[in-house]
Amino acid sequence: MILKCDAAQLEWRVKVFLAQDKLAMGEIQEQLDLHTDNQQVFGLPSRLIAKIFIYRMIFADAFGPNGYDGPAYAYANDVEFSLTSTSKKFWVGVIDRFFTKYPQVREHSLNLIREAIANGQIVNPSGRFYPFQPYQKWDNSWDWPRTNILNYPVQGLAADFMQLARLEIYRRMVSENLLSKVLLINTVHDDVELDCPPDKDLIVKINQILLDSFEGIPQLFKKKYGVEINVPMGGEVSIGLNLYNMESVQEYLDKSP
Repeated sequence: MILKCDAAQLEWRVKVFLAQDKLAMGEIQEQLDLHTDNQQVFGLPSRLIAKIFIYRMIFADAFGPNGYDGPAYAYANDVEFSLTSTSKKFWVGVIDRFFTKYPQVREHSLNLIREAIANGQIVNPSGRFYPFQPYQKWDNSWDWPRTNILNYPVQGLAADFMQLARLEIYRRMVSENLLSKVLLINTVHDDVELDCPPDKDLIVKINQILLDSFEGIPQLFKKKYGVEINVPMGGEVSIGLNLYNMESVQEYLDKSP
């Protein structure tokens, strides 16, 4: 059986931590259904569209010369969003409502660009640093790689979190003598995958190790880097014979004899 633990809202929670956005932190603490709420606030037709929209907005270059017009044009012409509206004006309004709701997210993105331009690099809480320099565009003008500036710090810190979770899972499996029974495969972006025999007791034990390890990321990060992570982390575990047919561990256990 494949056991897979996905980090809950990983990129969003990393961005919220870096931005220290008060409202977003409260939503995570209260376990609000973020995407349903944003569907209503942003005036979008479905929870799925709201979910995809918010993750794209983490890295959207809304701070260049064209402001909101750039990402608004992209949304209006993207097949995943154009069925909602092909109007750039519509998407400018949605983007504006996003940044109105999460003002510290907007300010953090602006600060990243300012920091990259002023210092030529951005340094993450883990000590990772990302050098940046301007590039020459097709019209011979010069600009900064704003999308990369917004992307790298979030993706990098998310990778640090995943590394800590993976190492903690391995440590727990060693301490409980499980490596001879369960194969820890690796992380795939924001999930950890394992190969586990269909043993109910073993699945229950591995499920708890996965959940504990993901929820413990803030404590693990503070221990290693001395930095307080004041946004909770978590994971969602699923199981199946292949990645196409997965279900929650609880659903699987309820059906097991």
